Amino acid sequence: MIPTATAPSISEPSPSLHDDRATHLAYTSSVPREHGFEPLRIEGRLPEGLRGTLYRNGPGLWDLFGRPYSHSFECDGAVAAVRLDGANALGAHRVTESVGLREERAAGRPLYGSNAAWRTRVWNALRLRAKNTANTALLSWQGRLFALLEAACPTELDPATLDTIGPSDLGIEKLVAFTAHPHAVASHRTTYSYGVELGPLPKLDVHALPWTGRARRLTRIPLAHNVMIHDFAATERHLVFFVGPAELVIWRALFAAGDFRSLFEWRPQHGSEVIVVPISDPSRVVRFSVDAFWSWHIANAFERRDEIVIDLVRYEDFATMDQLGASGAPFEQGVPTRVVLDPARRTMHRDPLTDVHAEFPMIDQRIAGTSHRTMLLASDSGTRNALLRLDLERDRLSRYELEPGERASEMVFAPRAKNAPVDEGWALTMIWSARTSTSHLAILDASRLEDGPLARVHFDHTVPLTFHGVFVPS
Repeated sequence: MIPTATAPSISEPSPSLHDDRATHLAYTSSVPREHGFEPLRIEGRLPEGLRGTLYRNGPGLWDLFGRPYSHSFECDGAVAAVRLDGANALGAHRVTESVGLREERAAGRPLYGSNAAWRTRVWNALRLRAKNTANTALLSWQGRLFALLEAACPTELDPATLDTIGPSDLGIEKLVAFTAHPHAVASHRTTYSYGVELGPLPKLDVHALPWTGRARRLTRIPLAHNVMIHDFAATERHLVFFVGPAELVIWRALFAAGDFRSLFEWRPQHGSEVIVVPISDPSRVVRFSVDAFWSWHIANAFERRDEIVIDLVRYEDFATMDQLGASGAPFEQGVPTRVVLDPARRTMHRDPLTDVHAEFPMIDQRIAGTSHRTMLLASDSGTRNALLRLDLERDRLSRYELEPGERASEMVFAPRAKNAPVDEGWALTMIWSARTSTSHLAILDASRLEDGPLARVHFDHTVPLTFHGVFVPS
């Protein structure tokens, strides 16, 4: 386990900048201004080789017609983008205009989610209608850009303008749901994905998206319960799913009882199921049960002889589902953990990678599906929000502590050049400041986070919380 690094001495920030609830509520305000690409102010010097567009996705409208949403997963999505050419920076920010949001704006009232009238919610449930808020992550595939919500089909956006094109099935027949966390295996030149089909006979629908050619379905796997599966792992030989007991309460969904958080219940007595799918023969599925645990995000996975090694952020339970709501309660981050599976013996072992709680693990995606040496994370567990780099070979944790009142998003890795050595590149993170009530893109050397940003690219307004992003090189 990598020990906690000694942090430099710092003074306690003023309460106005270090009030977790106030910062959370300010950071989760709605998009103040939509706009296309326009010049952004640059502080410092942009790296010459950093050329491309960073896209970030997250909740953009935390209320509609004055009625607040109960949970971040209900909010209408918004995509922020920063386009870099080595010398200049352009930024855009637009709400994703889903079919449901257009209907609500035409009606002048909420028609979906927990802030709609109860009768409307029940009618939606009986007709199996829901709004695709497309507010969680992004997929860049074959030159196209998609905003993702795991309970629905991808929503295509115009990467040049961020205008909403509309829902897409990617050419996969009868696609009803698509993960917010597809994983690429670079050596296969393929991105893998899945969707959970809820209903009387729930299923895990698994897909392959070649970087050239048509998307296809690999297999459908029956599930014992209607569950949420937020992420999965992909290696060069296997896809791995951890099915935690976060189960949909059917009667609450049908009768629209309670808010969004109450739709799922943690049932640890059911344990967690491990599902291992061989990519070359998806019919030969291995399944076994382990003690209940939860994971929102998986960094990477790789094969080690007969074992599968998976690095993820682990939680004992599903309490963070409530903390992702709009209450302002602090989000208690999980433990970066290494999980080792032996599919033949149907066993799982785990060990913490560090004693620092953190989230949003990220690696150099050029080696996804194979062994990795480092991992980038964001941490709220210290006195200040911090950006972390775990060196797994040297057992070293380095960190950059943000200024008081700053909150950072997930870091996205951008390689220094297409053929640059592994882990050589930049860490890109969107940061919100309580002092200025604005957001900026911070660009750091991914190998030397402790040195702080090389450059900052400033929006003149708040960019509300973004969950995930993708960098698309020029």
